[in-house]
Amino acid sequence: MLELYHSEPNIYSLKPLIALNEAGAPYTSRYFDPTSFEQHSEGFPRNVESGLHLEREGPILVDGATVLSSSFFILEYIAEAFPAANLLPGDAYEHYRARAWGQFTALQLSPGVCALGCARYLAPVLKSRDPNQLKARLERIEPAERRAAWVAVIDGSYDEKTLAGVRERLAMPVRRFESALARTSWLAGSAYSVADIDAFAMLSPLPDLAPELVSASVTPRIVQFLHRMRERPAVQQALAVARTARPQEAFVPGAEPSRWG
Repeated sequence: MLELYHSEPNIYSLKPLIALNEAGAPYTSRYFDPTSFEQHSEGFPRNVESGLHLEREGPILVDGATVLSSSFFILEYIAEAFPAANLLPGDAYEHYRARAWGQFTALQLSPGVCALGCARYLAPVLKSRDPNQLKARLERIEPAERRAAWVAVIDGSYDEKTLAGVRERLAMPVRRFESALARTSWLAGSAYSVADIDAFAMLSPLPDLAPELVSASVTPRIVQFLHRMRERPAVQQALAVARTARPQEAFVPGAEPSRWG
């Protein structure tokens, strides 16, 4: 049986939870708290890619002896392992479009969403911890890039000037999503696909984090898309695995766009 190592159903962890429910795939949930650094403990599944991929802090899908990381690649794996779910519908060009959207989301949307979420929600959590214990935990994180991303959350890197720049850079990808959804209901073509799961997980925090960028008045197509997604039973089932009262406030450092290409 598949095992999914995931945290709260938000951003990266939300994606495979939705896909597994869409596929009706049996799996064992392995919940972890990234703010307690459980993903860096002994016994947590890992391979070379899981330590280096751009999202850094999970989720991880285990299929027997196979360990998979990077949430969009996990979506593709689930789509191909359970073809009856039709999560990669259409012809070769529509499959290309789904993958192109996955790369675009990872490069242009995810870093900004995570920066805003970490600044608002993760930083206060970490700053409330005992600084000596936190420092000791952070010093054990490898590789160094991963450690630096956590340190940046608490060392003042996310000042207001930086966050203003993040919001400015997010304007372009938001416009592109809005334009695409004005043409078709789903991103990769006429049918629902992994591209929509991927985009939903990263777009859904923006009405809270940056309402000047995503709202019913500014981006009506995106808001309608988010509503359509939340009506899907698989999305509702994925959101129901939350163990905290506000899973939408669960963020981890990432992504690192330089790892693509």
